[in-house]
Amino acid sequence: MRTCLWLRLVSLERRLKMNIAVFADLHGRILLAFKLCARWERETGERLDLILQAGDVGIFPDPTRLDKATLRYAQQDPTELGFLKDFVIYDEKVAAVLAQTSCNLICVRGNHEDHRWLDTREMQESGPIFSVDVYQRLYCLKTGVPYIYTTGNEQLAVLGIGRVGPRSEEVKDTNIQPYEQVQLKKLGATTVDVLLTHDMPAGASARHVRSRNMPEGLATRNRGMEEISLALEQYQPRYHFYGHVGGDCLQGVGEHSTQFCKLADLEWHGAGQVVHPGSMAILRWANNTMHSLNVVRDDWYKEYTANTWLYI
Repeated sequence: MRTCLWLRLVSLERRLKMNIAVFADLHGRILLAFKLCARWERETGERLDLILQAGDVGIFPDPTRLDKATLRYAQQDPTELGFLKDFVIYDEKVAAVLAQTSCNLICVRGNHEDHRWLDTREMQESGPIFSVDVYQRLYCLKTGVPYIYTTGNEQLAVLGIGRVGPRSEEVKDTNIQPYEQVQLKKLGATTVDVLLTHDMPAGASARHVRSRNMPEGLATRNRGMEEISLALEQYQPRYHFYGHVGGDCLQGVGEHSTQFCKLADLEWHGAGQVVHPGSMAILRWANNTMHSLNVVRDDWYKEYTANTWLYI
């Protein structure tokens, strides 16, 4: 009797909490992310409510507008063009994969996206997020516009800061834009549970050097974004998720007890070409005092390789 009661209480507790999958750089491997989410649901018997993604989705609906880096990598690995292949024109096979889960993916912009196309989509939507795919499962979160996700009695307040900080005086569409900086400045007092960014905070390079997760020399080329540092200071979120700098998953606790998590890119790793470990995390959220974060390191994760993922 006590065992049955305990199981019912555990089941109730699970239903009261949001389950949120978190990824960083997908670089076109969007369908793989949804497959991993569906597998996690089958393995755990739980449901995912939302997917958060920290930029570099690889949103390129027009092959003539690929940036040089994406074009170069795509010549070696066609999965870099996953958005163009799977999410621009309706495909029943893709729809069937997406139907295995009910959660939507909310991303911020990275530096490897078609920003002109995204600008047009963003201007057509007055809310904090806008749809970017034919299935209406992928949404981009505007920089500096809080998004409140609600399920049941629980709410999660997410603030996004997309693109990257400037590396020179040259103005590029990959850099944070003046209108986005204005949005952040006029935001004022608000609650932020999760800060979702592509770039890292200004001055965070030493963190990566110490962790040996960043390739040699990369820290000096990626100086972070001042707006992210200011948002961390002002809003003191419970979590900060980001990507951009590559390398292994990196977790820790920053100032004001914010837990930071720089996830690994969702790419192929090692001689076996398995999905990079540390590229998926699960945030369990009830409120700002009841929450936890775990990186997915289960054995089933290793089944997904460059050669097998399409057939699992």
